[in-house]
Amino acid sequence: MKGLVVYGGGKIDLQYEIPMPEIDEYQCLTKTIACALCNGTDLKLIDGKLRGFSTYPAVLGHESVGEVIQIGSKVRNYKVGDRVLRTTLNDTEQYRSLWGGFAEFGLVDDYQARIEDGVSAEEGRCTQQVIPHEIDPVDGTMIITLKEISSALDRVGIQPGMNVVIVGCGPVGLAMVINSKLLGASKIIMGGHHQSRLDTARKLGADSAINTKDVKIIDAVRDIMPEGADLLIDCVGSAKIINQGLQITKETGKIALYGIGMHTGDAIDWDIAPYNFNIHSVQWPIALRERTVHERVISSIMEGKIDLKDFVSHRLPVEKFMEGIQLVKSREGMKVALTF
Repeated sequence: MKGLVVYGGGKIDLQYEIPMPEIDEYQCLTKTIACALCNGTDLKLIDGKLRGFSTYPAVLGHESVGEVIQIGSKVRNYKVGDRVLRTTLNDTEQYRSLWGGFAEFGLVDDYQARIEDGVSAEEGRCTQQVIPHEIDPVDGTMIITLKEISSALDRVGIQPGMNVVIVGCGPVGLAMVINSKLLGASKIIMGGHHQSRLDTARKLGADSAINTKDVKIIDAVRDIMPEGADLLIDCVGSAKIINQGLQITKETGKIALYGIGMHTGDAIDWDIAPYNFNIHSVQWPIALRERTVHERVISSIMEGKIDLKDFVSHRLPVEKFMEGIQLVKSREGMKVALTF
């Protein structure tokens, strides 16, 4: 079968001889409909710079939607025809992966059935969940990001009435805006560099969208939220953003670190930091927590509160993967989905 294989160091290729996945009695075989490029993790995997992963070659991708075409004898929570998020591959001698979503076929594991039967279950696969047929499956690749963000906001303790500042206007930042709004945030300020995305942020619920090329986020927050932010979310991973946040977050507030751009040597400026502050890193999903927000996110989509087309900007056949990667790198593409 075909799939996108990465080797680190920027090398990526579409291979046609990846072994077909073999299912056990608790698994389903899926035919991949689409997988989206993650603007953070996937680009780092391509370059060989994702902390904690160094086993190449690997099949890329974790934002996939596949259709169930075969089920194991003990599967009882999926049926043929179901469309399921985050299909995966098992490791082989030749290829490793975190998920392997950019493969023509994949696996879905009946996590719940394993738990009920007292059989060993891989916790990460509990987030493989069904989406309704009313949702376009290509647009549905964005649901994974929305679930991760919704869960992260729960983890940092967002509450109705909070003042929220979000820095970084990529898919993650925009997902933070709409999820914060749905969870009852009072004022929302978005800061970023790309005007079209800032316009989208306003559409999604941001009260103010600040182009930080022209206006300092500190000045904007002090003007719009003189009382300070209850929650500042760094969607980039930047010591500069954290240091700005220390100056505009309430003493009882919190800075949430979601972006994965931080490196050794990036430092807090202790000369400007208050004596009391709270930084909470939510840079990686916790599967069991993410699983619990699935119905909440799906309901918001079905009720028209979230329009996936606000996020998925491009659809390309997987054979045009280099065009898709360039769209992401150039910031011309918001969320780019590659179809099989």
